[in-house]
Amino acid sequence: MAKIRRRRFLQSAAALCGSALLGSEFAGVTKPSSSPLRRFKLGAISDGFAQDFEEALKIMKGYGLRWVEIRNVWGIYNTEASSAQIARLKELLVKYEFKVSVVDTALFKCALPGTRPAEDTKDVYPYAEQMDLLKRASDRAHAFGTDKLRGFTFWRVAQPEKLYPRIAEELERAAEVARRAGVRLILEDEGSCNVGTGRELALLLKNVTASNVGANWDVGNGCWHGEAPFPTGYEALPKQRLGHLHVKGVQCASGFKDCQETFAEQGQIDLLGQFRALVRDGYQETISLECEFEAPGLSHQETARRSLEGLLKVMASALT
Repeated sequence: MAKIRRRRFLQSAAALCGSALLGSEFAGVTKPSSSPLRRFKLGAISDGFAQDFEEALKIMKGYGLRWVEIRNVWGIYNTEASSAQIARLKELLVKYEFKVSVVDTALFKCALPGTRPAEDTKDVYPYAEQMDLLKRASDRAHAFGTDKLRGFTFWRVAQPEKLYPRIAEELERAAEVARRAGVRLILEDEGSCNVGTGRELALLLKNVTASNVGANWDVGNGCWHGEAPFPTGYEALPKQRLGHLHVKGVQCASGFKDCQETFAEQGQIDLLGQFRALVRDGYQETISLECEFEAPGLSHQETARRSLEGLLKVMASALT
């Protein structure tokens, strides 16, 4: 069934974007200039398709992707992978001809000392271990050939903006460690953390002067704090500091309340407008599909496939 759906998608995508939009690279055929995979550095978080890294890469390559974001592999977070597992990841990247866009970390997904999180959250790693985590993640980035590490802004408190000067100080210190390691930090707007919207991400970055700290703009996460991701959230961001994007679909019951994830091309996010704006603004950095949606009657892999198929159609439309 999944093979039939994918074959139908490839046929319709070719009609949208010219010959062999997704699969032509395998046959050595030049893609048309309107192909989204020529214009955008699109990849996906690998565990959205499979915990087995090789299986995930096979699926992604079947859609023509050449970029991958590494988070969980073989049931563990990448920063806990053994030297043998790291070597295997490198082998698979070469075998399937993938580039790594971002190494995901849980950096600063913890309570800032002296604060009380608004929700009952457990530190992924305690505050005292954060710089060791950053160093491990930097080693992973070197191994995988990227300079981008995804991080966060501590567990969210009742009035997060009051903490931004302190958070900025923490980030400046982390940025110096990252600079010495030759990597950059990209901060995600994550609802459980002190930066949860595009507006908040922009406000925090105003407090951070380090040139190797930028934004990992998650186009959907602001919905859970009542923000319209596009144009409101995106337009607030400093475009010159955008280092990576996460893309998903979000459906809300009313306005931007009672939200839940859905397929990438559905819901209330104006992804067509978002991608047209990326073209307008000359965005050249990487993008990942992040699919954590559990669709009734579909496996998680089938859901991720459908989201990717829908996303590619939206991206193709943005180039017409």
